Amino acid sequence: MSTRQTGAVPTVTPLRIAGDTHVGKVRENNEDSLVVDPAIGLLAVFDGMGGANAGDIASQTARDFVRTFVTARRGTLAPKPLLEGAILGACAAVYEAGMRQKELHGMGTTAVACLVVDSKHVVIGHVGDSRAYLLRGGRLQALTKDHTIVEELVQRGLLNAEEAERHPYKNILSRNLGSRPDTRVDLLELTLEAGDRLLLCSDGLYGYASAEAIQYILGSGDAPEHVARDLIELALRGGGGDNVTTIIVEAAAPARTSTQVVRTSGATAWWQMRGRFMQAAKERGLAGNPIVRGLPPDEALELVGSSLCQAVFHDLEKSTGVNVWTFAQNLAGGWFEQGGDWGSVRGMIDILGMSARTVVEEIRVQDASLGFLLDVAVSRALVVAELALGGLLAERLRKMDTDLIEISTALHETLDGGMTAGSGAAGRRGEIDAPAASDSQDGEGGGQFVDRATIPFMRLERAVTSSDVSVDLLDAIKKTITIASARLPPRGSDLVKQILGSVESIATEGSGNFATAVLAARELYGTRSVDESGVMPLFDALEQARVLVASSVQQIQTTDANRARCLRAVSSAHQRLVGATTGLVLEAVAPISEKLREAQAVTSELRSQVATAERRRADLERRFATTIDPSAPWGSRGSTEW
Repeated sequence: MSTRQTGAVPTVTPLRIAGDTHVGKVRENNEDSLVVDPAIGLLAVFDGMGGANAGDIASQTARDFVRTFVTARRGTLAPKPLLEGAILGACAAVYEAGMRQKELHGMGTTAVACLVVDSKHVVIGHVGDSRAYLLRGGRLQALTKDHTIVEELVQRGLLNAEEAERHPYKNILSRNLGSRPDTRVDLLELTLEAGDRLLLCSDGLYGYASAEAIQYILGSGDAPEHVARDLIELALRGGGGDNVTTIIVEAAAPARTSTQVVRTSGATAWWQMRGRFMQAAKERGLAGNPIVRGLPPDEALELVGSSLCQAVFHDLEKSTGVNVWTFAQNLAGGWFEQGGDWGSVRGMIDILGMSARTVVEEIRVQDASLGFLLDVAVSRALVVAELALGGLLAERLRKMDTDLIEISTALHETLDGGMTAGSGAAGRRGEIDAPAASDSQDGEGGGQFVDRATIPFMRLERAVTSSDVSVDLLDAIKKTITIASARLPPRGSDLVKQILGSVESIATEGSGNFATAVLAARELYGTRSVDESGVMPLFDALEQARVLVASSVQQIQTTDANRARCLRAVSSAHQRLVGATTGLVLEAVAPISEKLREAQAVTSELRSQVATAERRRADLERRFATTIDPSAPWGSRGSTEW
């Protein structure tokens, strides 16, 4: 079920405005209400609360009061007090309605409203967790702050953003319309710029759609009514667990940029000249190129010339280069796979490039400004084609290098085998004893990296001494760890809980002895694979424990001085634990590091051999290039150009 409202009245505002609302996928009733009334310049979203206690009635009551109030007093009150008075009156109206009927008692609603002053100025008022966003210059920014208990704690510095996201009360409102006869309204005056887009929405949108996705759709350039609908579809695809309402306000469009001119006028002008492009390509001999040899001329022009013309058009239209890149790779890749030479590809690209420039020059004669912009854009497309060809040539060279390495390796193995066979006993007397190949691989998996447990690499520096930590500090440390442990989720936090226990042991030991941290690190590490999946969960848990401990210190009941000593003690303990754990990881990866150094040495030797092979190949090319018969047809003489 969806309700859509759109419209604009030029006498009040030339802004483009649209609104839409949907019940969502879970609820049976839509407790959201909206006002889209360009005639009085009023736009508002109300999200009712109360469920069975008539949240829909609360939102509708507030909606009707605000609209009536603004209509009656639009010419007598200034915009800011007008909007504030309308929302405060709606709060009293919802409260009184709930008091009159027992079954409505406790109902309430959020509100976010926009009062249009003129085409460049608006006033926004808001209570609750319905939001207003502004898209400016492609960047989305929130204009309102939620009136929730958790957000209030964040603003006072009592919770951080990560804690707020996990807090069980993050959706409990601290302000709304209807729970009391009055409330506080946050007001904002905003000056709109050309191209700005304003979004008013209920929590059914941002609760089920990411900010990145909302920004993408708002900046799509589609009409406001389509954007309002697409945002609702986005929330529905994200789960649609709540009613969702959106209102879009679009300011006058800015002057078109050069990119927009090319995407619209430039792309159209190019496409209208496609016949001239095909004629120019035909005149320059495209049908005679070896790549299309054997095809009828018209079919050759259609296959190659028309394909590039369409690719350039689509890249101009979308400000991209993917279509021209794909065309060039398909053209040259297919030809190379058939054993075709480079000269034919070079000749075909030159024909297409000169034909394109012929078209651009004729457009420039008709419209100098558009022709200039199109010249830059088409030149960029031709550069993209050259880059695609360069990529294919690089692949061919890499394959040749690989073949040379294989040939060089086989040659060395053959030579080494011959020397060994002919050396006899006298040769063996001069050999240097070396470990067998299997020894260098530790006998594990034929040289493959394997999972291995850590080994005890540190001895205890000295015996653990008795703790000299004061009783007050010990108590503060234990309380901190207790609070941190209580804030852990019930599942998947065993490692963090173990880390918290280790931090407590190290902090209360008090002597600064690193041995306690080493023992704790060994217990934490256990046996792990030496890779990201084995090591990263441990360091992630260490970081989570650090955040928990640091924030929990602020919640213990003690003096400021003792709280500071506690924070210093647990932070130092955490650092020692992290240092010991890092040492274990470094010890565990030592065998792999050694193998990597060996591999690097082999690679260096291979590079030297490849360089020698390259010099031999260049010498052969120079020698044989001078023996080619100059009277033979060009295509059979070959080319040494790369």
